[in-house]
Amino acid sequence: MMTGQLKRSIRSLWHQRLYSLLNLSGLAIGMAAAMLITLWVQNELRFDRYHPQASNIWRVETNHLPRNATIRYAGSPLKTTAFQQKIPGILSMTQLKEPDPRRVVLHHGTELYSEDKVAFVGPGWFNMFDYSFVEGSAAGFGDRPNDIILTESLARKIFGEQPAIGSVLRIDSIDFSVYAVLCDPRTESSFRQRVLLPLEAYLREGDHRKNDASWNYCRYTSFVKLHPDVRPGEIEIQLDQELFAATQDSTFHMQLGPLTGIHFDQNIKGDLFEKGSLQMVWTFALIGLLILGMAAINYISLTTARAQTRAREVGIRKLVGASKTSLFGQFLQETILLAGLAGIISIILVHSALPWFNTLADNHFELEWTSPLPWLLLGSGVVCAVLLSGIYPALLMAGFKPMMVLRGEGHISGKRSVFRQGLVVFQFAVSVALIICTIIVGQQRSYIQNKDMGYDRAQIFTFEMAPNFLDTGASNLEAFEQTLRQSTAVEGLSRASESPIHIERKRFGPFKLDGLPLVETSNVTQLNADIHFGQLFDIQMAEGRWFEPGNKSDFHNVILNETAARQLGLPQPWLGQHFGFDGFDGNVIGLIRDFHFLPLYESIPPLVIFNEYDWRGYFFVKTRPGQSKQALETTERLWKQWYPEQPFEYSFLDENFNRMYRAEQRTAILFNLFAGIAIFLSCLGLLGLATFMAVQRTKEIGIRKVLGASIWGITTLLTRDFLKLILIAFLLAAPVAYWIMAQWLGGFAYRIEMRWWMFGLSGLLALILACSTVGFQSVRAALADPVKSLRSE
Repeated sequence: MMTGQLKRSIRSLWHQRLYSLLNLSGLAIGMAAAMLITLWVQNELRFDRYHPQASNIWRVETNHLPRNATIRYAGSPLKTTAFQQKIPGILSMTQLKEPDPRRVVLHHGTELYSEDKVAFVGPGWFNMFDYSFVEGSAAGFGDRPNDIILTESLARKIFGEQPAIGSVLRIDSIDFSVYAVLCDPRTESSFRQRVLLPLEAYLREGDHRKNDASWNYCRYTSFVKLHPDVRPGEIEIQLDQELFAATQDSTFHMQLGPLTGIHFDQNIKGDLFEKGSLQMVWTFALIGLLILGMAAINYISLTTARAQTRAREVGIRKLVGASKTSLFGQFLQETILLAGLAGIISIILVHSALPWFNTLADNHFELEWTSPLPWLLLGSGVVCAVLLSGIYPALLMAGFKPMMVLRGEGHISGKRSVFRQGLVVFQFAVSVALIICTIIVGQQRSYIQNKDMGYDRAQIFTFEMAPNFLDTGASNLEAFEQTLRQSTAVEGLSRASESPIHIERKRFGPFKLDGLPLVETSNVTQLNADIHFGQLFDIQMAEGRWFEPGNKSDFHNVILNETAARQLGLPQPWLGQHFGFDGFDGNVIGLIRDFHFLPLYESIPPLVIFNEYDWRGYFFVKTRPGQSKQALETTERLWKQWYPEQPFEYSFLDENFNRMYRAEQRTAILFNLFAGIAIFLSCLGLLGLATFMAVQRTKEIGIRKVLGASIWGITTLLTRDFLKLILIAFLLAAPVAYWIMAQWLGGFAYRIEMRWWMFGLSGLLALILACSTVGFQSVRAALADPVKSLRSE
């Protein structure tokens, strides 16, 4: 019996090949998209949760409260580790410090390798966090300050297939011995470093230990592991007490942030780790559910659209003794068969799309067949598809009354038609909302790309010099710069401590201003720039002047941006005012117009520009139009001539600017992709309803054609009812989309305004999609031969 039912199911699906293909493709695409979204969402939600006792590991954060405002800072002082012995609830504590600048050069023989994912880690780092090793282990690491640990990919890049342990790499003038080789970082890890060094190696170099001993220097990332029975709030109180006892400063406080929350904590300054958006995670999860739901709705619409054509089959089978249960089982078996095939196809689609999806998401997802995940996804997808899309059509068709069907009275009831129309309204409401969101996200991206940032970054490339080369003497740098300026392909050259695209160097106050008490604030950004910086980047002066060549007094003067003059309470006239900060004493000689040196999520903070010769490691070269290649070749030749022990690595500022928003760009592309899939599936659902209505009105269409109705008239008749559904969908979707986009845009300090045309264009696009989809089926029905339509009469 089961074999017979299976044969009938296969024969039925083959007989309705077009509709089976539409159902199959809709379910397969929907399930594949849901699987890809699940992989992405799962990876985001699992960030840093793989460490043993991750729930007991907390990051020590510093809160600064100047002028009744709270500034959260991800770093903490070097001396924070002294609190471990004083607070019993802390089981262990360790620290991480990135080098400044972050990029280091690894020397292996005559080969040079530049690496920017480098960190110094304190004792106990590998006891607190989980790492896997390809060669060696962490036991004893840090006992010698000249040990170094590499990731597998970097070790293979440098040493090939040769064993790495014991090999020597030189950084600056210091030799380091490879102690172990790590597995490459996991996709759900915040710790992406490829080179790890003992913290002692950093502290013993130069004056680092002395300079970093200040309680105001919060550039160390400290982690504590707490006793499971201890509440974090209790530890925070004790940390505050110890901090106040050490500093006698009531404006500084410490709090603990969970390790498992680092990835989504975007409201903190000075963070070293790449961030994700919890809001986008739940948005994508919702889109995945909607896509799967739309695929199921399509099946309902398309199956019930064909139910009328199968009504006679049901009636005859009931008359010959088929029970309602057996009919229900057959129709449900068709759904299971179709959903199973769709599940297999979806796995093939996911496997084929994974390389492309990994590139798009800038991650490395895998479907391991030995893992339960792909089978769980497949099974849950099939079960959801069957539950959502199989039960209702099976009950509907199994419930036909045979005598009414055979007399031609087995039409689908009006209530069920309203239910089906409601499903299509829901689908298109989702589609309209997604179209609105896509347009607004695109406009915000365009706004970011084209906004006047207050400086000119066109045709400028940059490269970085390691600190030890900066310390070799001014004569080499001056000779290098002077020779480079003489190139006919170079229009200008400047040096600074950071790029104007992203200036993030900050120090805690206080500031000394004429006639005012000490200004307590930490939200002041510093930039060390030379005399050419303002002209090279076309930074506009509001008052005063830039640093002048040959003016030695300018080494003690500063330039402020407009925000600094306002927020620091600098009395007018601003020019000539005394400005003291962190042992520096000078005068304000210029006031520049505010320019955006942080991502547009953040408002422009106060900026202080110094003119000190040291710690300016970034070079900026502006090329003449059409001569970028010649300028790069000249720069590289001179670089190798003067600094052969440091690789020449450059990037154009436009590329760096786009890279800063790369995460948002990737998210927007993924959003557009899955939104497009949802819209495509909604069009399939609309096609199903159009087919159903055309089948219901077959005889009406035939009679109208016999009485002289035109194809255009019949097409209009069948289409106009759908316009009402689209209008209802638009009215439902517009306010929801407005609210969602208002929340999203609220994350940007500088953003577009939502305009009426964005919603109008979305409605128009939805209307065009609907008319195109319905119009195809309507024209097809209008072109049908009326003789065949009326033959049964």
